[in-house]
Amino acid sequence: MSTWQEFEKELNKRVLDLQYRNSMIVAKEDGKIIGWGTYTLIKDNLGNNRALIHQVLTKKEDSYRKGIEELIIRELKLYVKRTLNLDKIFLICQDSDSGLRNLVMKLGAKKSKNYWYENDI
Repeated sequence: MSTWQEFEKELNKRVLDLQYRNSMIVAKEDGKIIGWGTYTLIKDNLGNNRALIHQVLTKKEDSYRKGIEELIIRELKLYVKRTLNLDKIFLICQDSDSGLRNLVMKLGAKKSKNYWYENDI
């Protein structure tokens, strides 16, 4: 499971390296980081590029109520669609995380036969 310290370490690595910089969205409130989301480009069995949203972390206790996770996922989807010209995004969501699973399904994603959810953008 990810911790806030691991988040800060990963954030510092990604901010300093251009290779990683465009694969994350950071949410700020009053100048402080309150959340982030990342995606990774993968190739499927046929060699097609796919974007996989694999981590959405938030620090605020009421982040779900405020819709911070939803905004992060929507921004990642928009970025992938506009800059990478991909028409589908994949989201990793553990079945034990009912809050994130409900959010992913609210955004229109469908459970695939694998362990991720698929969503047309």
